[in-house]
Amino acid sequence: MLRFIVFGCGAALMGLEMVAARVLAPYLGNSIYVWGAVISVVMIALSMGYALGGQLADRFGAARSLPPVIAAAGIATAAAPLVAEAVLPWAANLGPRLGSLAAATAIYFIPSILLAMVSPLGVRLAAREGMAHLGRSTGNLYAVSTGGSIAGTLATSFWLIPMLSLEPLVTWTGISLLAMALLALALKPETMVGTISPLSARLAKVVVPGTLVLAVAGVALSGMVLLRYSEIPEMNEHGETVLFQADTQYHRITVTEGDGARHLRFDRSHQSAISLEDPFESRIRYPDYMHLALALHPEPERVLVLGLGGGAITKRYWRDYPGVMVDSVEIDPVVVDVARDYFSLPEDERTRVFTQDARRFVQESDDVYDIVIVDAYYSDSLPFHLTTDEFLREVKAVMAPDGVLAYNVISAPEGEKSDLFRSMYRTARGVWGDLWVFPIGLGEDGNTLALRNIIVLATDAPVTEQELRTAISSRVDGRVTINGFAEMGNDLYTAPVAVSDVPLLTDAHAPTDSLIKVQ
Repeated sequence: MLRFIVFGCGAALMGLEMVAARVLAPYLGNSIYVWGAVISVVMIALSMGYALGGQLADRFGAARSLPPVIAAAGIATAAAPLVAEAVLPWAANLGPRLGSLAAATAIYFIPSILLAMVSPLGVRLAAREGMAHLGRSTGNLYAVSTGGSIAGTLATSFWLIPMLSLEPLVTWTGISLLAMALLALALKPETMVGTISPLSARLAKVVVPGTLVLAVAGVALSGMVLLRYSEIPEMNEHGETVLFQADTQYHRITVTEGDGARHLRFDRSHQSAISLEDPFESRIRYPDYMHLALALHPEPERVLVLGLGGGAITKRYWRDYPGVMVDSVEIDPVVVDVARDYFSLPEDERTRVFTQDARRFVQESDDVYDIVIVDAYYSDSLPFHLTTDEFLREVKAVMAPDGVLAYNVISAPEGEKSDLFRSMYRTARGVWGDLWVFPIGLGEDGNTLALRNIIVLATDAPVTEQELRTAISSRVDGRVTINGFAEMGNDLYTAPVAVSDVPLLTDAHAPTDSLIKVQ
């Protein structure tokens, strides 16, 4: 029974750690700072829990201490969703580094330190077999604990998150710990060496009733939390009606309606918005700017879109340019289903959707594309392997000689918030001969220091600035029907881009998280 309990607690600890970063993501993103904060907080809790558990075992006995410790861990785990709801809005204002540390500490430090105490308490119980077998008993126990950690990691990341959603998963983990606390009451107490203090004797009498009280309180709390989070909310914080919500291995996906539009969000990142009257009309501007690629290559036959979202780019290319084959790549299969079910993504022989990592698709593709669109950016994170020199060269290898790459980046053209744009510009400049930069809305406000979507076109096609402007103003001889397309040339940014102080992005060095500025 001891090994089963240790296995279960190890699984709960690592499962909680895997969930932790996902819980922080809606407010703090998916950056390396979030993972670094979660891992650091758990490691600190482990070191302190090991020490405290050892002291508790020697002073009060492991068999007496183990049940209430596990029960307390169950309560702290079950309460984690409530703590997260209270803490995360505040922590988000502290920035990605300090906010991640503060949130991870507030939500996960207490359950982690309590679960860490289980191992030294278990070792004390294993020592009942005698000193002659202490090494074997201890080694076996740590092996069992590690096995539980492996099981918890794999089960949580591969299956449980999309199956149960985040808050119920955390709460059921707490309930499981409460059950293991009750099992621990059946463990035979070890023989204490020396005189038992009056305090230890009194505590020994309240272990069973105290654990039972904690278990009842924990079950009541868990029921309240499950009731609170079991149903999808009818409205979100923006006052929009929630139509769909699901946790996947990659995001919390939410589909909402409000103000005549349907919205798609990944965590808190606003990915797509379409008009309810016309599902081909995007309420977000940057997908329309991806049609600027036609000003450099007016007659594309094949288009590749890396990153599907709500399918705004894919379906508009499919509808507006008959005869063009549009391939889309999306890593999350749930996103593909949502795009079809809620955002009118067509199923047609001219539009294929591949569920795969974008870079892997490019590496394996035998097709040649005239236009490649990279739209895998979130508001606060970016898959670094889709920004590097190696990736861009792989993209160029599947492009026609006069093909066009169009990618979306959220940055500023100049100033302290421009590092990401300038690094990506430097990297792309080493692969293509000409880069054309369109900071969306720059022609209206002229503010080169503000964060905004920036569309960068990269090509080797011999097109002059005047030819590009003429093609835009003529809507590519009337072929492009996007609203406001003729005025997009006003956003063309022609100032020299300084790149000497920003890194060239490579597979070995692509610090995109530190380059992103979110406010």
